[in-house]
Amino acid sequence: MEPQTIEEVTVENAPFTLVHMNIPLDDIALDERNPRIQYRLELQRGEKDLEQAIRDMPEVKKLRADIEQNGGLREKIIVQETGDGKFKVLEGNCRTVCYRSLRALPKHQGDPRWDAMPARVVPQDVEERKIAILLSDMHVAGKISWKAHEKAGQVFRMINELGMSQNDVAVYMRQSKTTVGRLLAAYTLMRDTFFTIEDGKYAKDGENKWSFFEEFYKVRDFRRLRETNPDLPEDFCRWVGENRLGEGVQVRTLPTILSHPDAQAKFEEAKPEDAFRQAMQVVEASDPEIGSDFFKLLRQMKEACSDAARVREILRIRTDKGARKRVVDTYKAFQGFMLLADIDPANPSADLPESPKVPRDPEVPENVDEAA
Repeated sequence: MEPQTIEEVTVENAPFTLVHMNIPLDDIALDERNPRIQYRLELQRGEKDLEQAIRDMPEVKKLRADIEQNGGLREKIIVQETGDGKFKVLEGNCRTVCYRSLRALPKHQGDPRWDAMPARVVPQDVEERKIAILLSDMHVAGKISWKAHEKAGQVFRMINELGMSQNDVAVYMRQSKTTVGRLLAAYTLMRDTFFTIEDGKYAKDGENKWSFFEEFYKVRDFRRLRETNPDLPEDFCRWVGENRLGEGVQVRTLPTILSHPDAQAKFEEAKPEDAFRQAMQVVEASDPEIGSDFFKLLRQMKEACSDAARVREILRIRTDKGARKRVVDTYKAFQGFMLLADIDPANPSADLPESPKVPRDPEVPENVDEAA
């Protein structure tokens, strides 16, 4: 294992070297604590060993095919000396398992390409904190990007296991402190509550649900709801587990549902696959602006016309023929719209009969389809 290249890096004012070399596959040990795979390994504990659990990940199967077609790695793994002639994988567990799997294939027996892996070796005496910072920097600015939940897992580890402050993590992850706090809170809720409630019933689907938890801490309205209802985080985990929310973006509308008692009741009682849709029907029946750009526009128009600060526009309408015409045309159009909706412009508050007979503006089509 002759070193090929020596690379110097500096972390927290302390320089150290990374030695590039090819390491025999049998001298490389997987790292069970790696935050990128730790969640899925926890699910398999007692059922599969570490290597088998990694090998069965769908993305690893694709990665193996890519490595085989390429004839090797495009990006070196990162390992650390352990002092017994072995090297612990810091970054590249999945690639290491792919190499072992490829070496075991009969068609690759005796092929030296799969006997050793190109690696960047971190010295044994470099502490975990500096390694975490190094990896964070590589994944933020380097070629390999973390998925959102993997980034959150790294934040969780740096703060809770390595004792780093949120300020420091924000600097090293190149995120705002607010974002780091949100990632930490979301990952903690998913890890400590979602994975454990109902005897771990929902845990196996956790990776696919990350966006739900991030939205739960991203949407401002939830802050007030969490303060008034301490059970909300656990309830939310259960709703996510039951698939009452079909996709993460629906979490943004959930505070609106929770602010309507009847809608919340429908959300909790309906069949999971229909819960969100039925709850929104209740909300929209009481508040037509929800889910309708048209009614939002009407509200904005009403507020604009009621705003005493619109003096400049009012004065312009009095003297400007173009502005005056625009107002009159809009008024006529809205009158026509009211007639199509069976509202008498002359008496809009009246309860109309089932088949209203109201005078129509001759410029307004009798047929709705014609108006369109």
